Amino acid sequence: MPPSRDDVLRRFPRVSPESICAVLSPLLVEGRRERIDQVLSARLGGLTALIENLHDPHNGAAVLRSAEAFGLQDLHVIEAVERFRFSSEVTKGCEKWLDIHRHPTFAAARAQLKAAGFALYAAMPGASLALEDLDFARPAAIVVGNEHDGLTSEAASACDARFAIPMQGMTQSLNLSVATAVALAHAVRSRRAAIGAASDLDAGAREGLRARFYAASVRGATQILSRAFGPPETAVTDARGASRQAGIV
Repeated sequence: MPPSRDDVLRRFPRVSPESICAVLSPLLVEGRRERIDQVLSARLGGLTALIENLHDPHNGAAVLRSAEAFGLQDLHVIEAVERFRFSSEVTKGCEKWLDIHRHPTFAAARAQLKAAGFALYAAMPGASLALEDLDFARPAAIVVGNEHDGLTSEAASACDARFAIPMQGMTQSLNLSVATAVALAHAVRSRRAAIGAASDLDAGAREGLRARFYAASVRGATQILSRAFGPPETAVTDARGASRQAGIV
């Protein structure tokens, strides 16, 4: 796992995101500034996926790629059985733009998401609810389980609702990464329609992400910022993920 893109804000906690952007902006390649602005204008902090005990790194990579492509900023993973891994050959670098939150247990993940106001919707074959029945006007997490065993009974019972993806063919199941992508594709459309906007982040949260995205786009960003603002601080604690979630409109 590469260092979090949050590092630039942790290392320079007394420097505003606006100041970081001002230093790095002239160093961006042509078109990068406009692309970052476009991405930030559709970033969602009020929708996420929570994956329990994923095994296959190719599935992990495919989920990351779908989540980032649809505009999610956060992905939560539970590592009760094994560490979450992903194939860099599949992600194509998309992990640079995401925050991956690792949890030792489902209970720990649920507690964090609930504290931030999220509803948890469990994907389960045969559930009585469909995607269309879920409420995405409130912050929500799509919860999916292991490729072979699905969600644990603990996770399924602790979620706010359980839903199934309708199947009209002879095939009655989808690959985990495909099922997650289908669910997220519907969820992002529903979330944006419910809030009447492409992004649910406030201006402060978007500016923090802009600084991080600039730093991820400029080679040697930490050294450049050190020359501008002094040495980085290496022992700074931060709750940036919770702060950004608090910035959800």
